[in-house]
Amino acid sequence: MSEAAISLQVVSFYNCAMEGRQKTAWIAVSLAFAIPLVALASQRDDNAADDVSSAFLEARQAAHLSNLGRIGRNRFRKQMCKHDLRMPAGLITDVHYETTDPAHLPDNARQLATSSVGDQVVARFGVGVCSVGPDSSGKVTYSVLIATYASRWSSFWRIFGD
Repeated sequence: MSEAAISLQVVSFYNCAMEGRQKTAWIAVSLAFAIPLVALASQRDDNAADDVSSAFLEARQAAHLSNLGRIGRNRFRKQMCKHDLRMPAGLITDVHYETTDPAHLPDNARQLATSSVGDQVVARFGVGVCSVGPDSSGKVTYSVLIATYASRWSSFWRIFGD
């Protein structure tokens, strides 16, 4: 937050307090500090999603598999934060885990990156990362979801085949 924005918030708080509107003033101050904190948490989650995606693609590259298209930056963040694991059509398989190091894939996520699922061809993947709080050492713990998907065309035709 810039100095001008902080200065404006302080003046707004002072004016509300002088006019006897303390409740309004406290709401304004609370919002002034809460909104940047939410944006900071979202940015941290997005950066962790980038780390997960990079590790996922590196695992595929090390196994000499083709690159996959990525669905959004942190496509399933809201679902992870709400613990809503309903997934859009076209899902082949997914992995859910918690970690303090998003750049390191656990075995089940590494297996998802490097294995095939029957006759289904994986064409895309999506990531959802949500910070769930600090662990006992103070490091941020992330809840992570990696989901693999068929191509859009295959997903479309599967609707009619099922």
